[in-house]
Amino acid sequence: MATLDDKLMGEKLHYYCSSSSESEDEDEEKSPADDGAAEPSAPNGSCQWDGTSCNTGPKGVIRDYQRFKQLEREKREEQNDELQKLAKKFSITCRTNAEDEKAKSEEEKLEDELAKLMDETCMQEFFQQRMQEMLLREATRMRFGFVHVIDNCDHFLSSVDGEDKSVVIVILLHEPNSPGCFSAIKAIESLAKHYVHVKFCTVRPSLISMSVNFKVSGVPALIAYKAGQLIGNLVRMTDELGEEFETCDLESFLIEHGILNDRHLVPNGNKVVHESSDED
Repeated sequence: MATLDDKLMGEKLHYYCSSSSESEDEDEEKSPADDGAAEPSAPNGSCQWDGTSCNTGPKGVIRDYQRFKQLEREKREEQNDELQKLAKKFSITCRTNAEDEKAKSEEEKLEDELAKLMDETCMQEFFQQRMQEMLLREATRMRFGFVHVIDNCDHFLSSVDGEDKSVVIVILLHEPNSPGCFSAIKAIESLAKHYVHVKFCTVRPSLISMSVNFKVSGVPALIAYKAGQLIGNLVRMTDELGEEFETCDLESFLIEHGILNDRHLVPNGNKVVHESSDED
């Protein structure tokens, strides 16, 4: 233990911690029983740094310097991250006054165009233009207006496969003495005059090598094709329509099954085209 003379002479042994080999040797020679309870040490034999240093030896100075550099590096990394986030934010949202004015003028222009489109007069003109285009396209479609009679298998195949892909082909299979066939033939002849863009045909099953059972119990029947694909197959229509039915009954039946489009919902193309030509 340091005496009063030692303190006055400047030998600060009571609080001086040396990192020299002599101090280490003295510590090794001292037993735990001499000093009482031993102080807990760090895993590597070094003290944990808590932000202040009580070690004035070379090892303590080096450790403090390393910790200082580590803190500086972490601070620089945080600053770089903040600068990158800030630069990204301004690169997205920052615009010049000229760009702001341009964007504002474009928005005003779009609003004016939208208001113009929503105007009732403009809407009417647009509808009339679209209707005229539809009617002109309708006028260029193929027209039939009568019933084609199929004579044999080759004629049947050519009537289906040789037709334009946009044409709907409706074929009635009938036998002269079968119930309901007479009403079906009359209805098909009438529909052919109203649906001029649909190709209506009739054929006897005996002419296209169909079974005897079908000739007896399957007629009257309707099959429909478009682009070479079967789109409708209605066998023995008398189960739904009865043996005696009118044209309107068969028309509604075909519309219900999606084979025909309701002609009452399609505008009269001839009248509109004629009126437009008179105006010109």
